[in-house]
Amino acid sequence: MLKSIKAIVWDLDGTLIHFKIDYLRARKVAIKILKNYGVPKHLLTVKYSILENVSSARDYFHKKGFSDEKIEKIIADIDKKIMEIELEAALNATMINGIDQVLKFAKSKNLKQAIFTFNTKKNAKISLEKVRLLGFFVLIVGRDNISNLKPHPDHLRFICNELNVEPDEIVVIGDSDRDIEAAINVGAHSIALNTKRSNFHKQEIFEKADKIIELNEIPSKLINAIEELL
Repeated sequence: MLKSIKAIVWDLDGTLIHFKIDYLRARKVAIKILKNYGVPKHLLTVKYSILENVSSARDYFHKKGFSDEKIEKIIADIDKKIMEIELEAALNATMINGIDQVLKFAKSKNLKQAIFTFNTKKNAKISLEKVRLLGFFVLIVGRDNISNLKPHPDHLRFICNELNVEPDEIVVIGDSDRDIEAAINVGAHSIALNTKRSNFHKQEIFEKADKIIELNEIPSKLINAIEELL
């Protein structure tokens, strides 16, 4: 039996904001850099995230005898380029309609609110400032703050430790399979927001969420779903 919640852990892009990043462009930029360093074409695809492509490339580099220093330099080159694309998107972020009402409701119930994101903490803060939502969050944990990102359990466990709550005392709210899988991996509650349909989703995992809320059901049904967990 799961406990009543004490905190909400939110995804960022597609959940709180429309983060208008060209993901295909970003993946192509990363793949181009990796190819320039000799990674074979068959190991790379725009169907997978940048992190997944980098992981495949890292294995290849190790097999080819690249030093750890050289591998980290390559990854740093990729991160620099991606951060430039992300900054453009952060400056043009818009709020998911009605999500501010949900955040206000959670605050009124004294729920701690945090964010876990593939974005950097800096760009996440820029986006949230742009849409005037930053003040709702006590913690933001991006890819620059932790090594093992969602759906790896470390991302949520780190947040739980920082918030001083147990994993079964949080609800994870997100719009992707990785958000839901992360919640499942630590035994947390989960609510999936169907705010966008992506070819990159693993739909079968997404559908394992405790509840699925449609875009036009925000804020009312999302508030009701949270209230049921109190």
